[in-house]
Amino acid sequence: MKLARRSAIASLNALLACTLAGCGGGSHRSSTAPHIPAMGITSAPATVPGSVGYLYTDGGEVDYLQWQSDASGTFQGTGLDATVKGSVPDEQVSIGRSNFDGQLSTSTVTLSYMGNTARGVLSDDTLTINVVTGDGSIRPFTYHRASDGEYNVALAKLKQAVSQANAQENLSESQAGAVQKVSKDYEAINTDESSLRSDLTGLGDDVTSTEADLASEHADEQNVLTEAGDGTDNSSVCGDASGVSGDASDVSGDASSFSGDLQVMTTDLSTLHNDASTLTSDLQALLKIEPGYAGDGNNPSPSDVQRAVSVAASAADGYVKQANHKIGQENGDVATAYGYAADASKAGNCNLAADGPTPIGRISSPFVGQSGAST
Repeated sequence: MKLARRSAIASLNALLACTLAGCGGGSHRSSTAPHIPAMGITSAPATVPGSVGYLYTDGGEVDYLQWQSDASGTFQGTGLDATVKGSVPDEQVSIGRSNFDGQLSTSTVTLSYMGNTARGVLSDDTLTINVVTGDGSIRPFTYHRASDGEYNVALAKLKQAVSQANAQENLSESQAGAVQKVSKDYEAINTDESSLRSDLTGLGDDVTSTEADLASEHADEQNVLTEAGDGTDNSSVCGDASGVSGDASDVSGDASSFSGDLQVMTTDLSTLHNDASTLTSDLQALLKIEPGYAGDGNNPSPSDVQRAVSVAASAADGYVKQANHKIGQENGDVATAYGYAADASKAGNCNLAADGPTPIGRISSPFVGQSGAST
């Protein structure tokens, strides 16, 4: 809420503050606010005989002047100045209280406040006061005859307006935050799928490396079989057979690298699943705050989100199938490698070759049972 202009009491307060501080521009003088009922007023304030009140309201401000004059027109009064401080969603109504002296002569009114003077005209139920504002200009402020109860009602309306403005801003911030979450989750899924494609490429590279080592081992194994068949010294044959066993260990090392990359892929699958679940729950939270949310050019719609989650589930299923196929290839290559080592040792009547490692286990999709995933 923004103030269109400052009332007479607010301007007098500003002038007083400058007088005390020696400044050149006006600033609102803070004071302790009296206890004044705001909402739910149950009874009207007591009317003080002989007292009159004048009320000024202007969007973000409520100003109330009240005085009691004697027969000569001299009076003493109190000014209550309710203004809005801060900015949404933390706006608050601040009430300043000040005492003033004055003189009423026919229709002319003079207000004196700690050496500062403001003059105006009283006509029927309207009081117009000319005040020197902080920028040096003289501006009129118009008050209307009012009671304490009417001031309370005006103050209550101001507080309610501030409360509504704060609530609306909080709601807007919540909506913006919820939309941002959904948009961020949506982008995360795309990133996750890109990582999985990279993971799958890495597994393919691992299989290629394994097959290259397996081909080299096969050549060594064939050499051992040739040596064993043409009467080569047994010690030489067994030495070469030991080399074939070493080749099998190299293939096993390739399988270990494959397993490490497979673990990365498994983690990325879990991340995709978690991000898809988060996207779904964040969309539900957004729709509770803003039931009519439909997305826009920069943020996904509910149907976009549902489609993305379904596509993620289907993609994960496809990645798992391809990964399991490569697992089968890797396990087959390792088994073949240790078969070559066993054949080479047997051909030279050498020590038995070591058994191969435990086969790599297959993986499954974390989306199993969800829309878009195969069961």
